[in-house]
Amino acid sequence: MMLEHGLRVSYEAGSADTWLRDSNVLAVFSFGQSPLLANDARHVPVALPQLDDDPVVEVWRVDGTVRSGSWEQLSWARSDNMTMGHLALDLRDYDGMLQASRHAYEIVQDFLRQSPHHCPMKIWNYVPGINVGEGDDECYREFCVGRAEAWSADPSEQPAMPAATAIGSPEDEHALQVYFLATALPGTNVENPRQVNAWHYPRQYGPRSPLFSRGTLMQVNGDRHFLISGTASVVGHETHHDNTADQVHESIRNVRSLLAEARRLQGSEHPVLGDAGMLRVYVRDPSEYEQVKRVLETLIPDEVQRVYLQGDICRVDLLTEVDGIVACS
Repeated sequence: MMLEHGLRVSYEAGSADTWLRDSNVLAVFSFGQSPLLANDARHVPVALPQLDDDPVVEVWRVDGTVRSGSWEQLSWARSDNMTMGHLALDLRDYDGMLQASRHAYEIVQDFLRQSPHHCPMKIWNYVPGINVGEGDDECYREFCVGRAEAWSADPSEQPAMPAATAIGSPEDEHALQVYFLATALPGTNVENPRQVNAWHYPRQYGPRSPLFSRGTLMQVNGDRHFLISGTASVVGHETHHDNTADQVHESIRNVRSLLAEARRLQGSEHPVLGDAGMLRVYVRDPSEYEQVKRVLETLIPDEVQRVYLQGDICRVDLLTEVDGIVACS
């Protein structure tokens, strides 16, 4: 099933090149390929290997003809209502992750300032070797510092930051990848009552807290979508459970809690899983893919499309994570 509104997202068979022939395609995401190999402004390779038996690409389609181009180190594709932008910085050109992350977000921020769609709805980050390093030298902590320095955000205040995902790509991948979806009007950021707001995480998680909202409600010309951040087995600010099956259950409890909060804020019966929707499921250990899949099949309706990707989670004790997009009918 597709998201049957202005933004239509689906998992499809075939190559990226096949789908890029369609002038209504905003972006095609292929998996298991370095983002440095992108051959079209609308093609976004993601280095995470797909675990499913049948390879797919993720296709974003919109109403109207899509225009595309480049701006500094960033590629973009734009419809009348939204923009997808992506960049991949070769880490061999930078003195560490902090510098690369700061530069990536400076580019994104500068691009958004001059874009007709200047309000980010969701940002995806794929960070090579995300758990490499000890203490504050861990790659993810350095990434968070660089992002915060670029965004010039006070960690004690709620940032104007949308939903986001940060997942570890293979350690030998050379590119820090950042891509986003943006519109002309701000979305409504949504927090999960079961979790501490990310920017209020205590110091034990690093010198700068992660800057993202748990979800963002996007409205374009009367069509609404809910963009879900990377969601793992975290309650309050602490990791819960030490096994994959229980972590999957906790992650979905968090997703459902977030959806309930979105419904409360809208005074609506939607969004709910089971409507038009899709999930990306990230699995740290590929040997646990079948178990994660079996558990999710008991928790998520069959009509919710999903893809399973091998990726490290931002904490070493987290074994799986999900993110997604759900239509608000």
